[in-house]
Amino acid sequence: MNRGNLLTMNSRWFIRPRPRQAPSLRLICFPYAGGNAGTYVPWAAHLPPGVELVAVQLPGRGTRLDELPFSDMEPLVHELLAVFPAVIDRPYVLFGHSLGSRVAFELALRCQRRGWPLPVCFIASGSRAAHLAEASAPLHDLPEAEFIEKLRELNGTPAEVLENLELIQLLTPLLRADFRIADLYRADGTPLGCPIAVLAGTEDEDVTPQLVEGWRDLTTAGCEIHWIPGGHFFIERNRAQVLGKINTILAQASEARWTPATARPEGSAAAAKLASQAIAAAEEQAMDLPPGTVLAQATPGKCWSKIRR
Repeated sequence: MNRGNLLTMNSRWFIRPRPRQAPSLRLICFPYAGGNAGTYVPWAAHLPPGVELVAVQLPGRGTRLDELPFSDMEPLVHELLAVFPAVIDRPYVLFGHSLGSRVAFELALRCQRRGWPLPVCFIASGSRAAHLAEASAPLHDLPEAEFIEKLRELNGTPAEVLENLELIQLLTPLLRADFRIADLYRADGTPLGCPIAVLAGTEDEDVTPQLVEGWRDLTTAGCEIHWIPGGHFFIERNRAQVLGKINTILAQASEARWTPATARPEGSAAAAKLASQAIAAAEEQAMDLPPGTVLAQATPGKCWSKIRR
């Protein structure tokens, strides 16, 4: 079966808002607890021309609302492994926010163990390091009233949803299933052989600096940490700066030539072009933002060496 048929078959898992026939790089994004692929669809318009966005749609949400959500990491990753080869025949970057970071990390670990291509960079956003325990008490088994109040505190669920009894009852099973994975999963501490970039919220009370720093222990190829103004859902409330950082990282990743045989970065003569496109995309978006908004910048030729330190 060719790759095109695989992508058609697996479209329920992978949403590609702007499909590209031969992308230079793929950005594969995993949703946070209770989230879905729709979070990332608008991002596609702000990425460089050579980058294809692939938003992962997990069961129990969005276009898969009629399916049961997973409540354990092991079967979820097992199912993802069955379809993942369809999207890693090109250089790729993994991105996940909160729970999505840990799902993506465990998936990358399984790829590493199987000898499959690794991402040229792994981006962990709004998440403690995957091998560390949650700073707060478990959420998934709280009584209903306490559970809803905690959702309110996290500030990621719209107030109109929390106040709509019928709607919240519809969403609660999904949220509890996702939070169960978040509460119970711990990585075994095995590091990835690719660089890690971390995005963290300056006002995120649950993901403390110590928990963020733990990501440094989960890579043998270097880790950079970037602090973004905002709480746990800074990717929604400070999207411009998040996309600026991501475009910078894509520029860094573009300076590596990925090969399926080794999945190791090597020098690339075409890197500067994609790096410039990534920076231009960030600058173009900045023109539509309020004065004082700062987007990350990158210098072609220097970014990859910086992230690998």
